[in-house]
Amino acid sequence: MYRVIIVEDEPEIARSTKSCVEKNPEFQVKAIFSDGQEALNYIWLNPVDLIVLDLFMPHMNGKEFLYRLRKENLLADVIVVTAANDAENIREVLPYGVVDYLLKPFTAQRFSEALERFGQRHRIISAISSLDQQGIDAMFSNPGKETAVLRRTRLEEKGLELVPYEALLDFLDRHPGQAFPAETLARQAGLSRVAVRRYLSEMIEARELVSGVEMGEGHKPVMLYRRREEAES
Repeated sequence: MYRVIIVEDEPEIARSTKSCVEKNPEFQVKAIFSDGQEALNYIWLNPVDLIVLDLFMPHMNGKEFLYRLRKENLLADVIVVTAANDAENIREVLPYGVVDYLLKPFTAQRFSEALERFGQRHRIISAISSLDQQGIDAMFSNPGKETAVLRRTRLEEKGLELVPYEALLDFLDRHPGQAFPAETLARQAGLSRVAVRRYLSEMIEARELVSGVEMGEGHKPVMLYRRREEAES
């Protein structure tokens, strides 16, 4: 689970941001600060993976906070949330390792995307000891490519193959909202029943599928699988 702190002097925005963060079960807000110095003191004593930072605060503004954070070799990533949309502010914060820049008022969807991008990059770096150019390009460019790199690496680690995995996803994408038993999905991907269940379990763990039990013929319970919709993520 990723450890998050929020540095924001407006209590209502801080509470809203906390709610947005904790909608994603991979993230947990450990503390909220209205003062940058208090946040730095906390980070010195507690490991933090991600900081959600407002630029304009009393006592120590966000830019000074970023400068101190890097000067003191504190390595947490930072998502900036601010009303400042001028190019000068953006240029000033980018050298300090800001991984995303959100304008207030941001939408919950946009904030969710920022967290997902952070998580994807973090998992890629953690899973791979070295990256080829394709992997590096994926981390710095298209989030879709990034997801593909992560998926390939994840499957290789678990002894699964990319082609049948994507064949299952493609089939379910062509039937949005429909649920199928494992036997049907096995035929579509050219897999045995035992093998397809390994792929389906991995897809559920990766939050790409959802499953549920329904009563089939003869009133026997049958496990069905369908594509996870965006609203369920």
